[in-house]
Amino acid sequence: MLQAPDVAFAVEWKSAGDPANVGAAIRMLVALEQPRGRRAMPLVPVVAVPFMGETGRRMCAGAGLSWIDLSGNGWIEAPGLRIRILGQPNRFATRGRPADVFAPRSSRVVRALLMQPDRAFTQSELVALTGVDKGRVSRLVRRLEAMELLAREGARSVRLKDPAVALDAWREAYEFGRHDVRRGHVAVRDADELVRRIAESSPPPSDRWALTGLAAAWRLTQHALFRLVTILVAHQPSDDWLRRVGFREEARGANLWIVRPSDAAALDGAAEVQGVPCAQPLQVYLDLKAHPERAREAADELRRLVLDREHA
Repeated sequence: MLQAPDVAFAVEWKSAGDPANVGAAIRMLVALEQPRGRRAMPLVPVVAVPFMGETGRRMCAGAGLSWIDLSGNGWIEAPGLRIRILGQPNRFATRGRPADVFAPRSSRVVRALLMQPDRAFTQSELVALTGVDKGRVSRLVRRLEAMELLAREGARSVRLKDPAVALDAWREAYEFGRHDVRRGHVAVRDADELVRRIAESSPPPSDRWALTGLAAAWRLTQHALFRLVTILVAHQPSDDWLRRVGFREEARGANLWIVRPSDAAALDGAAEVQGVPCAQPLQVYLDLKAHPERAREAADELRRLVLDREHA
């Protein structure tokens, strides 16, 4: 509690600014009762973290709460006071690639939980579903509990406490750059022609592939026209397949990204939509984070129409 001359601040400090920690702080602050009485000062709840990312800022705005971080950013509204400081870099960014629950193989556990958000799982079931070894699953479950993303159900089972917060946390940590991405151009009139050519020239059945990003989001929501087509592939296509498609590798002006994901689980749950294989909506939503054009709009619409209904 911080006392100013005309207002009091209730600051809930968290040691990390990930969506799980921010969500826990919001729940704590929302439960506070405003002081009563003629002489009672207004009480302004404030979330404080080392660095507040975009998702955390959005969560605080949705809850109507102020926030500050130790990197020098802040968004505070109080009687007679308005502070807006954005754009300061994260002073607490970790270097290297520390192991975490959203690393490529580790994220299989979160993926399994989000694909069936209403179900409780034993650790043995998570091992069988994900192919992740028993020891790592046990460590990941403990870490997810510490992040307040999991809740115990009975002696042996766990389920997601809040699927929406878990999805926010995964997207915040998701790094599209970990994938092997080939960017190139195909001479076509429009994106629909490009998708048709890919489908007609598709790799052998043993080489799984699926649309993701803008092209998949369009098929799932019919929102946000696009130029860039992105496909996930189990293996990099052969030179013969690339010739059939007409792919010419060049980053500038690229209209086709061919992505071999850092973990094959990215293709789990792919299904045909309008005659073309599309990645599972969770994966499409994650991949849109790194896409240009109207990717933000497409992600918001995908979440509204598909993911929020699945996780309701």
